Amino acid sequence: MKKYFKFFLIFTLFSLNLSSLYSQTSDSVKKFLKGNISDKTLAVREADPADIPWLSSKAIDFVLENKQFLGDDRDIDGLAVAAVLSITPDFVISLYEDKKTEFMDNLIKVFKNFSSSSVVQIAVISKILNLQYSFSYSQMNAFTDLLNDYLLQPEVLLKNTGVTQAVISTLGIIGDNISFTILYNCLNDRRFSDFKADIEEAVSSLIPISMDEVLQIVHCRDLVQINLIMRLVQNNLEISENYLSDIAENVLIESIFLLNNSRDNEEKTQETVDLQIASIRILNHNKWTRASSTILSFFENAKIEYSEGIMNEEQFIMIINSLTNIAPIDSVVSLIKYLGELNSQVEREQTVSQTVVLAVINTLGAIGDKTAFDSLLSVTYLDYSDAVLSAARKALAGLKW
Repeated sequence: MKKYFKFFLIFTLFSLNLSSLYSQTSDSVKKFLKGNISDKTLAVREADPADIPWLSSKAIDFVLENKQFLGDDRDIDGLAVAAVLSITPDFVISLYEDKKTEFMDNLIKVFKNFSSSSVVQIAVISKILNLQYSFSYSQMNAFTDLLNDYLLQPEVLLKNTGVTQAVISTLGIIGDNISFTILYNCLNDRRFSDFKADIEEAVSSLIPISMDEVLQIVHCRDLVQINLIMRLVQNNLEISENYLSDIAENVLIESIFLLNNSRDNEEKTQETVDLQIASIRILNHNKWTRASSTILSFFENAKIEYSEGIMNEEQFIMIINSLTNIAPIDSVVSLIKYLGELNSQVEREQTVSQTVVLAVINTLGAIGDKTAFDSLLSVTYLDYSDAVLSAARKALAGLKW
């Protein structure tokens, strides 16, 4: 009798608990469990915040399990979109790492399985972008790999342009150096011309994490490609001075080789000089003294370019002035030597640009090295303009002894 009573008591308590649990189940959960696909979608959309984690997960499981049976179906597409968009960062953060990985895998499966629905795929891209700081690097990298592979598909241009555009823009935010290479190749592919602006923006944003790839392009011996990467570099205001200066120095080095091989093509020659000037401006602005040996080597080339009329006077003067910031110590010997050459020309009554002489004198004066004394003093005895003579006297007075 006691055993029967004990069993009856346990059964009664279990029934009460079950009844209590069922009575506490929210209307949204009930609607999801009992309803058709449209009801399930409505349940997810109208769910209270407390029910969203469970409903989102169950809805994603449901669409993955049934997509293969239902095929292209608006109702299941709608449920997939509702499920994906309802996911919250707090929910993802609350998961253990293995569950986060599993959840990311499911989102990737949704993207793949719903390849015929641009709305679902864009929803997945948008949501993962929103959740990027809730996942670990390796988990996000799995999604980056998915988007990289998407752009490499031969039929990518036959797919929905909205999805392709979303993939490109998203890679500009979460992409890696592989993404950079893929996007850069797309930029050089005329078939992607409709996406040019988006690709350029994405490529530009990935430059800081793709320095090896950028430098490979810089040293490709292709003027078109170097001009392109240089423009993209300059368009990214977020690139650090170090990266920007490193790229500019390498472009300057490469430009010397390019110019020596393009003198028979006036257009290419001028493009190369413009590239050199753009590089110098960056190095000068950032006072990149690490490029001291490079700028001094280039200065010798610049003198030849100027004398041959390849480089104009304004550009040459800019290079001379930049030596103060890029090579304030190492350039003194080169400047003294060049001033000596100019002085010799004046002594031989040859025509010398007064503005170029003035630039050399002012640069030596700004550096203030006392070894420039003799060459500066020589200026004061020669038939220069009053402006040059005045600058020479001022530079002499400012030398550091």
